Amino acid sequence: MEVPACPLHYSAPMRAALPILLLALLVACEKTPEGLHVVVSGPLTPRVHFDRLSVVASLPDGAPLALSTLEGDALKLPATFNFESGPTTPEGTRVSVRATAELAGIVRSTASGEATLSPGTGSTLELTLPPISAPPDAGMPTEACDNGADDDGDDLRDCADPDCDGRGCQPGGLTCSSGVCSCARTTTGIVTEHPGFTRRTAPLALAPSVGPFAGLLLVTGGRDGAGRPLATVETFTPGAVPTVRGALSVARAEAAGLALADGGVVVLGGLRVDGQHEETLERLEPDGGSTVRFFSPPLTASGVLAGRLGPDAVLAGGQLAQRPLPPTSDTAVRVKLESPGSGDQTLLGRLSLSCPAGGAAIGDAFVLVGGCAGRGASARTDVVEPSGLIGVGPSLPVALESPAVVEVSSGRALVVGGREALPSGGLAPSARVFLLERAGTVVRVRELAAMDVPRASPRATRAGNGWVYVEDRAGAGPAWFDSASERFTPATPAPTPRTGHTLVGGTDARVFAVGGSGPDGGLSDTALEVQVRCP
Repeated sequence: MEVPACPLHYSAPMRAALPILLLALLVACEKTPEGLHVVVSGPLTPRVHFDRLSVVASLPDGAPLALSTLEGDALKLPATFNFESGPTTPEGTRVSVRATAELAGIVRSTASGEATLSPGTGSTLELTLPPISAPPDAGMPTEACDNGADDDGDDLRDCADPDCDGRGCQPGGLTCSSGVCSCARTTTGIVTEHPGFTRRTAPLALAPSVGPFAGLLLVTGGRDGAGRPLATVETFTPGAVPTVRGALSVARAEAAGLALADGGVVVLGGLRVDGQHEETLERLEPDGGSTVRFFSPPLTASGVLAGRLGPDAVLAGGQLAQRPLPPTSDTAVRVKLESPGSGDQTLLGRLSLSCPAGGAAIGDAFVLVGGCAGRGASARTDVVEPSGLIGVGPSLPVALESPAVVEVSSGRALVVGGREALPSGGLAPSARVFLLERAGTVVRVRELAAMDVPRASPRATRAGNGWVYVEDRAGAGPAWFDSASERFTPATPAPTPRTGHTLVGGTDARVFAVGGSGPDGGLSDTALEVQVRCP
C-alpha cells in the first residue's frame, strides 16, 4: 500500500536558523519529485528484529538537519524517508544519512551513506540494514565497534569487546583503547562558545528531536541579573545566531519543561515575578505564541522533576501541591497534556522518598532516585508506572544524596555520584555508578565500574548519540559515559568555569551549557557547545 505524500515545511524563523541548507523531512511518504529520497530496506522483520527505526540526516561536519523515527504500527520495510531540498540548497551539498534499527533500546542493525543534493532534482539513496548476526556457533561474525550492539554474541558491545581495540568507535577520530572509546593521548570533546544569548541563570533548555523545533536548542524562563523571572523564548542551531522566537505568556522561573513525542514543547508551573506560583501550563507554538491551560484542580509546581507518562506528564518532588494544601516534596501528580482536558491533573500519591534527587524515563515508566541536597541520603527508588501506580523500586547498595540521574536508553537509567552515606555516619563524595534496567514490569539495579574520581554534586545529560555528559558543581572535571561499553572517559573542560547554567543534550553527538555566570559573577550571554570529537 502506498503512503500519500505529506510535505512538511519549516517556518520562516526556521529558515533563518538554517542558512546553509533547507530540508524538510517527509516521513514514510510517497516519493516526491525533488530532493533526496532515502529508501531503507533489509532482511529484518518489524516488531521481531526491531521495534524502532530512526533516520538521521546531517552535514558531513555532523551538524544536524533532520531526524525521524518510526515505531508501532508505522514500522515497515522498505520504508521511504524523503528530504525535500529548498531554494537555498547549494548545488553539490553532501548529506550524510544513517538508519538505525533498535530493539528494546539496543541497536541491532545500522546502515549509512551519503548523497549529493541538487536544487530541483530528485535522487535516491538506498540503505540496506544488514541482518542480525547469528550466535557464535552459527559462524564467526565480526564485532562492529560503532553501533552499540553485540554483533558477535559474546555479550560485549563496541569497545568493551577486545576485538575492537585500535578500531574506530565514533565519528570525529575516536578509537577503542583498553575497552574505552576515546581520543588518543588527550581528553574527548571540542568546546565552542556561542555568543548572543539572553543573560539569565537556571533557564529551561530543551532540544526536541521531532516537530517544528527539531534540531534546535530552545531556551526560555530562568532569572535575570536582578533575580526576576524571564519570559523570552529563543532558539539556536550551530552555525547561526540565537533567534528570539517570542515569549511565554507569563515570565517563569523554576518551571518544568518537556519535549513531547508529537514535536510539541510544554512549560509547566514555576514562579512568577511576584513570587507566587503560576498555576498553568503552556504549549509553545512555532509562530512564537503559546496556548495556555490552567491546571484543574489548581496545582502549584516549582523545581519539580518532570517526565512523560504516555501522552501525559508526571511531576514529582520539588515543591508540589494541589491547592489549598501546602507544597511537599514527596508526592507525584499526573497532568494531561492533550485536548480535551489539557491541564487536568490527578494526585498519584506519596513517594517512599521524602525528597527525590533525580528522575528519568525507564522504558514506559519514570524512576525517582536518591535524596535531594541537604535532605539526607537515601538508597530508595520509586517507579511510577504508565498506569499511574507508584511502586517501590530496587534499593541501591548505598544511600546517596544528590546523585545525577539520566535516561541512557529505552529501559535503562544511569545513577552517578553524589554523596554517599558512610557506615560510621556522615557523607562522603561518591564515585559509584549504577544502572537501573527495566524488563517488563521488573526493575533491577546493577553496579558499574566506578568513575575515575568522586563527583559530589554531579549533573548529567544525554547527547543524541547515546553518550552521557557528566559534570560536577563541586569541581571535579567533566567526563563522558559511553552507554555501549559502559565506561567513562575524561571530557574536555570548558575554557572558563561557570555556575547556575543548564545542561541539555543535542539531537546528535553534542551537549550545550546555557546561561549561568562566570568567575566574575556576571551573567553570561554565551552558550557552550561540547561535541564528541577529538581536538
